[in-house]
Amino acid sequence: MIKALLKYSISSLLAISLLYWAFSKSDLHWADIYQSALTANYQWIIVSIVIALISHLLRALRWEQLLGAMHYSPGTTRTFSAVLIGYFANFIVPRMGEVSRCGSLQKTANIPFEKSFGTVITERIVDLLGLAVLVGLTFIVEWEPIQQFLFPNFHLPPIMLLAGIAAGGITFLGLIWILRDRFLVRWQHFAATNKVGKLLQGWFVGILSIKEVENPSKFILYSILIWVAYFANTYTLLLAFPISSSLSLSAGLTVLVMGTFGMATPTQGGIGAYHSLVASALSFYLIPLKDATILATFFHGTQMATILLFGGLSFIITFFLPQKNARIES
Repeated sequence: MIKALLKYSISSLLAISLLYWAFSKSDLHWADIYQSALTANYQWIIVSIVIALISHLLRALRWEQLLGAMHYSPGTTRTFSAVLIGYFANFIVPRMGEVSRCGSLQKTANIPFEKSFGTVITERIVDLLGLAVLVGLTFIVEWEPIQQFLFPNFHLPPIMLLAGIAAGGITFLGLIWILRDRFLVRWQHFAATNKVGKLLQGWFVGILSIKEVENPSKFILYSILIWVAYFANTYTLLLAFPISSSLSLSAGLTVLVMGTFGMATPTQGGIGAYHSLVASALSFYLIPLKDATILATFFHGTQMATILLFGGLSFIITFFLPQKNARIES
């Protein structure tokens, strides 16, 4: 109990400190946020909320596939409610979302906690891979401004050097393939005797468990559509304010990546970190820091209000859902 209270206090203090830092460095006051809110196009904000809910529904449908691979069929109502409850919990206690959504399915669909939690780990691995792809894509489409902003004196090496590096990489991969049996034996020993090896082995098993779903292509499609919905949600919020409405699609991609990193920090709903990182990303596109921080605050506030409203409703709904035995007899 004391340990949990200490952990919650530290995360709350971190969130308050990061939020204060983000506001103080931009000389922002709540009156500034109110004035900016008066200029917002709330039609775009409503669209962004609808898109956010669609992204959560897609996540629930993808989760159903993983549960189906273990012969459980809780139904979309229960999985969708559990996903929203998970997001709701993250705004109360950091990293409690995964536990809460699995606990919700245990209550409403009689799915063992440890089994549903394993599928959540698989989801997180897939999400991490998706984020890595987005980061790489951001560097590709925005390389020139990023290079000028972060590495003004950096110049790409000659084509021949790049070709040599590529050839070396292909040769290295070829050697790994030729010696794959030896590597496999060494890897199995490493995974069996080393804590890091066991952790990495668990990740690989989680990723490969995707093959057990009934329709892998649908799982991949859902994973792609989730990120597309996240991007659409971010870009529609940019369109909602005059100062950011002219930003490019690639700018929306940068804001999405930075916001995702912010939400992943160990604070309630990414409070503070999200504001600072998104404001920095918007400043990169020559939006004054004060206005950028206002936008970040409004973006985060919109997401928080959506989750607290619909997550809270989902929590109430679970009290009225009859418990279902989701086990499918095979």
